[in-house]
Amino acid sequence: MPTWAIIPVKRLRGAKSSLSQTLTPEQRWELVLCMLADVLNALRETSMKALVVSPDDGVLDFADEHGAACLKEPGLELNEALKLAIRHVSTKGADSVLIMPADLPLLKVADIENILAMASLHKDVVIAPSKANGTNALFLRPPDIIELKFGGESFPLHVAECLKRDINPHVYRSPTTATDIDEAADLLSVETLGLGTRTYNFLRSLASEMSTEGPNRRA
Repeated sequence: MPTWAIIPVKRLRGAKSSLSQTLTPEQRWELVLCMLADVLNALRETSMKALVVSPDDGVLDFADEHGAACLKEPGLELNEALKLAIRHVSTKGADSVLIMPADLPLLKVADIENILAMASLHKDVVIAPSKANGTNALFLRPPDIIELKFGGESFPLHVAECLKRDINPHVYRSPTTATDIDEAADLLSVETLGLGTRTYNFLRSLASEMSTEGPNRRA
């Protein structure tokens, strides 16, 4: 039975507000879409089916153009939106899911393959922590095996959920899955390690634009 990847994306308006001192609202919207494209491109190379769940029509139109299935949610809290998505893919025959945020522009095909390879049991969980102790990838078989705890430092919460159900989770650690984009310093990681990604090309175009406009430009 297939594994579905589920990628939740918030509304573009107000996206990545933590970067508001560095990028304009329009640039932040474009950054979100570039990162989503990079995640979908990595998934496409694995032949995994992908579902983007979002309340934003612009995000869903973009995801559809990039070959992903789409599910509109009415602005639910993140974990509730993910539960909705899990129910949706379960009706499509999914026996497992891989939940990932859209802001993983350094994600590699090898990361996805390694996570899937770690799951060998009928009931299994694989967790990839973020650099800030959040959860940047969560493989679940079956899809409802644990309660979702996304938000903030969710990695130890997901581990605790597993142990509460007598499940020994696998932990996958990789710089490319740990690096999500929340702060200006994170953009430097993409410029250093993200050659060949759409996000890298976008950031390089911004750098070129800023150098042309001069030092007095305000983001």
